[in-house]
Amino acid sequence: MSWQKVFSTLAAERFRELYAKAVLGLEMGASPKERSKLVTAGLLLEGGSVNDGLFKDVLGAAAGPRPQGVDRFFREGRLDGFPANPADREAVLEHLADRLFPDQRELDEPLVNRLVGTVTRDIPTLRRALVDYGYLERNPDGTGYRRVLEE
Repeated sequence: MSWQKVFSTLAAERFRELYAKAVLGLEMGASPKERSKLVTAGLLLEGGSVNDGLFKDVLGAAAGPRPQGVDRFFREGRLDGFPANPADREAVLEHLADRLFPDQRELDEPLVNRLVGTVTRDIPTLRRALVDYGYLERNPDGTGYRRVLEE
């Protein structure tokens, strides 16, 4: 069932009127052909009663699948919010470390900031979290960062 079919049917004043009568429980006065069109669009069930789940079904189908795992914390590739749940936070940080810092090359702070800036506006908070959670190691003199990889 598609929202296009529902809307194209309801675009006609006559079908809006018939559907409104059906919703209100009034006698529709629809011809067999009109009733058939309302059933085909999903607005009515075969028996002529209103399809109460239609709009929920159509909206659910149009929404697409919900993101799973760490993807649920990103919108258009950017971090949408830092997870409050410690396990989720750890998973997001691990994902970002793998994505932004795939090897153990030493990087200066401006480059780290540019890389972190591709996924968030709050660069210092994310950079600090990556260090605090052990995904990045900062040189004691602050001149560079290096990815920490488990052996």
